[in-house]
Amino acid sequence: MRAFACACAVFVAASAWAQVELVDPDAPSVRAQKVVPKKQPTETTDDSVDETIDPNTDETTESDEVETPVDKRLTQKAAAVRDAGVVLKDPRALDKKEAPKLVTGSLTVTPMSDSQLDDKWRAWREASASSDVKREQDARQELLRVKRRIGASNLEGWAEGLLRFSAAREAAGDSGAAVEMALTAVELAPDLPAAWSGLASAYFAADPSEIGRYVSAFKTAFTLQLRDPRYARPMWADNATTLMLALLGTAVAVLLVLLLKRGYYFLYDFHFLFPRAAARWQTGALAVLLLSVPLVFRFGVVPSLLVLFAAVTLYLTLTERIVAAVLIASLGLIPMAGGALIKATAFAGTRAEQLYALERGGSGTEALASELSTLAAEDKASFAELSVLGRYEIRRGRLDAATTHLKKALTLRPTDVSARVNLGVALMLAGDLENPKALFSNAKSDAPGLAAAPYDLGRLYQRRFITFGERSAGEADNATGELFEAHRRDPSIEVKTELPDPNATLEGNEYLMTVPLPNDELMALATLGDAPKRVTSQLTQLILGDAPESVAPFYPAALAALIVGLGFLARPLEAARACSKCGRPVSHRGDPDVSPGSQMCTQCVNVFAKKNVVATSQKVRKQLEVARYQSRLERVSYVLGLLFSGMGHVFAGWPVRGTVYGFLFLATLLGFIVRHGLLRAPYEPLPLVVRLAPLGVMFLIVYGLSLRELRKRQG
Repeated sequence: MRAFACACAVFVAASAWAQVELVDPDAPSVRAQKVVPKKQPTETTDDSVDETIDPNTDETTESDEVETPVDKRLTQKAAAVRDAGVVLKDPRALDKKEAPKLVTGSLTVTPMSDSQLDDKWRAWREASASSDVKREQDARQELLRVKRRIGASNLEGWAEGLLRFSAAREAAGDSGAAVEMALTAVELAPDLPAAWSGLASAYFAADPSEIGRYVSAFKTAFTLQLRDPRYARPMWADNATTLMLALLGTAVAVLLVLLLKRGYYFLYDFHFLFPRAAARWQTGALAVLLLSVPLVFRFGVVPSLLVLFAAVTLYLTLTERIVAAVLIASLGLIPMAGGALIKATAFAGTRAEQLYALERGGSGTEALASELSTLAAEDKASFAELSVLGRYEIRRGRLDAATTHLKKALTLRPTDVSARVNLGVALMLAGDLENPKALFSNAKSDAPGLAAAPYDLGRLYQRRFITFGERSAGEADNATGELFEAHRRDPSIEVKTELPDPNATLEGNEYLMTVPLPNDELMALATLGDAPKRVTSQLTQLILGDAPESVAPFYPAALAALIVGLGFLARPLEAARACSKCGRPVSHRGDPDVSPGSQMCTQCVNVFAKKNVVATSQKVRKQLEVARYQSRLERVSYVLGLLFSGMGHVFAGWPVRGTVYGFLFLATLLGFIVRHGLLRAPYEPLPLVVRLAPLGVMFLIVYGLSLRELRKRQG
């Protein structure tokens, strides 16, 4: 009877120790203490408990045989086991560090390494290479089970591999197997745009008449592409870069066309700056040499265009001058826009990309997890790195490491909701049914829109009821209420109020929910250091020349406006004008007989304005000359329109419409040239034909409309 009383006292003391030891989340792990049966302070005053301990040794006396069932019960109750999810055969050996295998009782997390994941993939490949269809299907289902077991959101490498096998099956004529593999790829990576586009391709190849199936899949792929930063950011970067290049090319093209149209009159007036003995070919060569100085000495694109603009501004209409000035001024903003674009769309090669892959939980991430663990051990890891690492370790079954890293994360940001929930999950999976309650409750109240906190709290109440029985009878109702609250916050969560079978083995990654790092926290890490500044500096040097950074973006607009004003001096300076009939220069310097303000040269005035001044034969000859000139203008403008949409309009005197057509034409053309993108996505987002089809339609519309309108205006 006395031995039985001793056993009961030991059981009560051990249970009390197990239930209250880790109420403080920062309390040291039980693993750090070597638990051996020795005298513990308890509420009993019966000194007979000490008789079961030999004071000269760590071994127990014969009464150990009576305590063995108690130790077994403690293991089943998960009260003395918190060694990173280790089930120890002897609860008195908590100081022994064993490889994590199972979590307490029936709630388990299966540790899984990258090599084990690769083994699963190789097993499926071997099965797919065999002729056994059932074996291949079972191996494919095993891939899905592994995904759920490790709590991965997207196993993208596996999904991409399945899509390739799907395409091979389709090529072999097995459309059914191709669709099945594509569907499995979508299940493995539901947030991967390439998975949905692959499914759409499989649907289309299997039955092109089922339009709704593959159109819906393509729509989903495009929607996901806009949300996934690995696809969305390169896409916006490519589109913005294409538009900036189109703007640059349009500005150069418009200024060259204006130079082609009015450059002759600049050379005509330039000749009068030299003595009469100078030949026109000599002064013309000198003028060309002066215009090419910025280009030869690589002053930049804008200085070269400003020189061309200044050379012809006296011979342009006001509309032409304004269009040229706006184009040049806009080029001054390209370097700033380029730096801002790099900053806004950076993702590849950043810490954000690495953490993004770690959050998804796929294979090939152990090296990064090891690097982050080293940084954490050296206290060099940021909150985001610790939070993502802790969640990754929970899903891979490394609960002790997860607890350590999540506690460090909370020391950096004590009120963070995601770290609280994830720490509660790690503690609960390790067998702690006390500390997670406060963590989940606080997270629930601090984040009213977060469904994971009430969901995990409901699961905790369920586990407490199953573990403690009647002592926690009221917590069964609490569990139901919390699960319904989680469903209210997120209707996609299914509410299962029935209690799990106490003898069933539950996968912890399926039973509980962890919270990923918020997207804005992740995007804050998408930085490339001083890369935006370097890009801005390089673009400034290329486009604006060697100008101070404080002045560079604005001097093109200032000088362009000054040149526009210079154009108003055309009449006071007696600059040459084009004869409205034959196109010859009209200038008082070249022809003293021309009247001020005349729009025709002296020959045309005598032929078309005065009567009986020239012979009929000379009139006919002049009329033929005028006809040839007008025909030449039409041919040149039409050829320019054929080669570069909109430039025919600019040459013919419609600069605004021509500039718009030219910009759209060049943008679509560059879209074809850089169809693969300047920044590559990790996997092919959409088939090339799907991406090029809108560009092709736009190109045909712009090109056709510009030619049609040009011909109509000429007529």
